[in-house]
Amino acid sequence: MPSGSLPTRRSSALLVLVVSLLALLLGGAGPAFAHAGLSGSDPADGAVLTNGPQYVTLTFTESVGFSDDSLRVLSPKNERVNPRPAQHADGKDNTARVELSGELPEGSYTVAWRVVSADGHPISGAFVFSVGQPSETAAVVATGSPDDTAVARLHGVFRYLAYSGLAFLLGAAAFVLLCWPAAGAVRPVRRALAVGWAALTASTAALLLLRGPYEAAAPLTSVFDLAQLGRTATGRPGAALIVRLVLLALGGVLLRRWGRRPDAPGPGSASG
Repeated sequence: MPSGSLPTRRSSALLVLVVSLLALLLGGAGPAFAHAGLSGSDPADGAVLTNGPQYVTLTFTESVGFSDDSLRVLSPKNERVNPRPAQHADGKDNTARVELSGELPEGSYTVAWRVVSADGHPISGAFVFSVGQPSETAAVVATGSPDDTAVARLHGVFRYLAYSGLAFLLGAAAFVLLCWPAAGAVRPVRRALAVGWAALTASTAALLLLRGPYEAAAPLTSVFDLAQLGRTATGRPGAALIVRLVLLALGGVLLRRWGRRPDAPGPGSASG
């Protein structure tokens, strides 16, 4: 067996692993400009209805996900009048629908919504419709940006840390494969690989814990809520983070094997 074949195979395995992580990291997040938007609602914003509707339905420009509290319909007295959480309307994944309770008294009703677009980014908004005639309302809804919270800011920090860790990992792995196959045994290269792996692993674990509060606009103290973590694991962004952690665990095994090897000579070193 040629002496360089084993390092080359290991380098190739590492690069395949890193490319898989890159595809998962970028494909799961999606481009920043691909957020969903509200394209319509029934009742429409500002509508004045003769009779109260049975449902409130929102339609978005792309598929969305939601939690139990994603869509709230509030009476003029700020009382919730949709007793059950939202569902997709007629199986269409770009919709959210709630059923309203009984006969609605006259007045203005506020629809507050917060959903998660296909790229994993939460979006929110609110609008008003009236039954009979408009009225004053005591309903209070959040008006700030979904990104203007402590959880959202932390989520952003760890997301960029993940990109930085992946850049370290990908750069070092590409150097090993394309420039110097034996470099996997050199201490500085191993250190760069380890730093990239550690940064990406730590940030991925943090993003998994923050995902639920980030989607639901929950407080930072809820990151260790096991029920919320379970819901995160069943969603698309959470499942992608878990797969990423599994791939990183495999990468950690490979890096540890490399770490047990003695330093290799440089590419210009003489043999013998």
